[in-house]
Amino acid sequence: MPAEHRNDLQTEIAAAAARLIAEDGCDYATAKRKAAAEIVGESGARRALPDNSVVEHELRRYLQTFDGDEHARRLAALRMLALELMQRFARFNPHLVGAVLNGTATAHSNVHLHLFTDSAKDVEIHLMNEGVEFEVEEGGGRGEPGAALEELQFVITTRQDSLPRRVGVVLSVHDTDAIRVAPRFRSTDPQLHPVEAAGRANSTALNNLLRQTALPG
Repeated sequence: MPAEHRNDLQTEIAAAAARLIAEDGCDYATAKRKAAAEIVGESGARRALPDNSVVEHELRRYLQTFDGDEHARRLAALRMLALELMQRFARFNPHLVGAVLNGTATAHSNVHLHLFTDSAKDVEIHLMNEGVEFEVEEGGGRGEPGAALEELQFVITTRQDSLPRRVGVVLSVHDTDAIRVAPRFRSTDPQLHPVEAAGRANSTALNNLLRQTALPG
């Protein structure tokens, strides 16, 4: 397959995957697989899968085209919610990652925080003391540099018009020293704010981002 045709095909698949992420809440891997199967069939899907960066680019374009002002309001509200959560978990050196930080959050997106602590159990105790019901999932990358020790997941019920009624929260708990090597997903999109592109932001950086990208009125 010529490179130009392959690139065009991958862009088409990425655009279809972006729609599935925005409308159905699919994760990237599922969205790419479904989109490729629809466009080229199951047999050729694996060879045509686009990089996540291409899907992310198409997702930004989709959200700007079809969600517009609603997306901007939702993103600002999710970032404010993330900042409130980071204040609640301040003792664990929280950092925001994922779609809420990089600007691709949809109505289905979780608020994803990295926490850094000497004891993952301390985070569980903190949640129990706050009366939060949560689920625990063991980290899948034990032994790998910077891998999460475990993930804690819970749901917040909101009353803000710009937010979904229920917002998922994911806390990836890492060793204190893992902050130097914990995975982050940087973006090379030149249109992004530097904080959005960095892949991870502490509360100070997020607060600055909110001030600098505040909606008019």
